[in-house]
Amino acid sequence: MVLLQIRIILLVLLYLLFLPLPALGQQPPQISGETAVLMDAQTGVVLYGKEENKKMYPASTTKVLTALVALERARLTDMVTIGSDAAHAGGSAIWLAEGERLTLEELLYALLLNSANDAGVAIAQHIAGSVEKFAEISNDRARELGAKNTHFTNPHGMPDENHYTTAYDLALIGRKAMENKDFRKIVATVNHEIPRADPEAQRYLFNHNKLLWSSVYGYQGATGLKTGYTVEAGQCIVASAERDGRELIAVVLHAEGSNLWTDAIALLNYGFANFENQQILDSKKILTSLPVQYGKGKVNLAPAGDYFYTFSVGEKDKLDIKLEPAAEVNAPVAKGQVLGNVILSLDGKTIERMELIAAQDVEKDWFAWGKSVAYWSIPPFLILLWVRRKIRLRRARRKRALRRKRYYSDLME
Repeated sequence: MVLLQIRIILLVLLYLLFLPLPALGQQPPQISGETAVLMDAQTGVVLYGKEENKKMYPASTTKVLTALVALERARLTDMVTIGSDAAHAGGSAIWLAEGERLTLEELLYALLLNSANDAGVAIAQHIAGSVEKFAEISNDRARELGAKNTHFTNPHGMPDENHYTTAYDLALIGRKAMENKDFRKIVATVNHEIPRADPEAQRYLFNHNKLLWSSVYGYQGATGLKTGYTVEAGQCIVASAERDGRELIAVVLHAEGSNLWTDAIALLNYGFANFENQQILDSKKILTSLPVQYGKGKVNLAPAGDYFYTFSVGEKDKLDIKLEPAAEVNAPVAKGQVLGNVILSLDGKTIERMELIAAQDVEKDWFAWGKSVAYWSIPPFLILLWVRRKIRLRRARRKRALRRKRYYSDLME
């Protein structure tokens, strides 16, 4: 019996020994949501996409752009008076009363934690005077961010056939919003209390984003962002998380039930396990140098800015860096002067083209310039003098010959 057990153990060990090693990282996740995208927040590189450019209803993820526009155009301390439109906005609300006064900061907490539609309308009217005008401003801002397939008609995301976006566009908007420290602070807050004049009014706000606090769906390093739901849009989320200095943004649109959370978690896990950020260009690092005609020394060239890229496992080996410096540089050279380009290609495809600029001033060397002028001008000048002398001598000989001729002519007469 003991021998049989030993044989079984040996067979199991041999089986495990000769199993193929698993590949590094993870396979792309199977997402149940209708559309999705995963983006690196630092580089903007898309790490995963599922119909990420398909136009969808965004529900309350709309409020990410609403908050961004508000933070860019107003102060948190602004006092906002609630109008009748806000008081009757419908949908999710904290039941703001007409004439009530709250700061913009308090309304943003209500907007982003409790997803209050009435707070969205109040913010829109404070910023632009009307919901319609605010929608125009929001759409302009979306286009500036590169969100070309986004068109909003309201600040809260209630259903409208002309109110749509894409997973990719929402990732762009979320990425920009997370650059704002006030926005980051609000969307990372689990609960918050706001002052209300009516003691019966809702004061306690609670974040709907379970990635921040749930014992089941809580995600290590979660930093935000916003959830949403309508019957037409289904379950939606713009989620963000940070690990080891990297932040990812995951968007899932039109999911069902708990799939929303498992989809977001699967995307974030995939991004952290399979990709890494590396700095390719450093604005303080000299890439090459060029001679400067009539200059006091060479000019060093550096990239115009820093550049990071998100690589998948083993992908960095396919990177090619090509320098295209200027063919000729003349003094003087000013620091920051554009003197060429650096082109980054990955597996034959250009991923970035950045200017090369002068890293320092290069003054004109007047002595070198003078030598050059002398070198090129004196020989022709001497030649001209020689030619002129030859011409004058020839003329003098002709005059003497003419005088002799006249003299002998006179004698013959």
